Amino acid sequence: MTTTQEQPVHVEGRLALSGVLASALPHDLGTARGASRYTVPAVFSRRPQPRELDLLHDKSVTRRLAEEGYSGVELRVSDRRLLITNTNLQELKSGLAHLVGTILSDISVQAEAERVHRSEELAALGLLEEQRLEAIRQSAAEVHFD
Repeated sequence: MTTTQEQPVHVEGRLALSGVLASALPHDLGTARGASRYTVPAVFSRRPQPRELDLLHDKSVTRRLAEEGYSGVELRVSDRRLLITNTNLQELKSGLAHLVGTILSDISVQAEAERVHRSEELAALGLLEEQRLEAIRQSAAEVHFD
């Protein structure tokens, strides 16, 4: 009897944003009727992993944004887009974009560290299980029926 272990998921590169999806900005942007605050869609560099999504939706992210002066701004995910709500392009250019990039980098680093830790735990458990099975095989081999 042998055990199988799940291979750890390796993600290529840190989660980042490649840019704003200008075609999805409000159509009345820059007009007299245009809202001063709106949702800015940005494109992820890759599809976020489930743990990264969990970390991104954690209340600590909203709290961090508020502590940095961006109360009311929220980050939401829609497929491969990050929706940055209740903001505008000027606010993003003047510092919010850097903060969002830092948050994504921190989330990516934390998720990777958790993956590595889980992988190490699984490897250790696999080794213990293999040692247990070997001890049973050796004990069984010592049984003689003569």
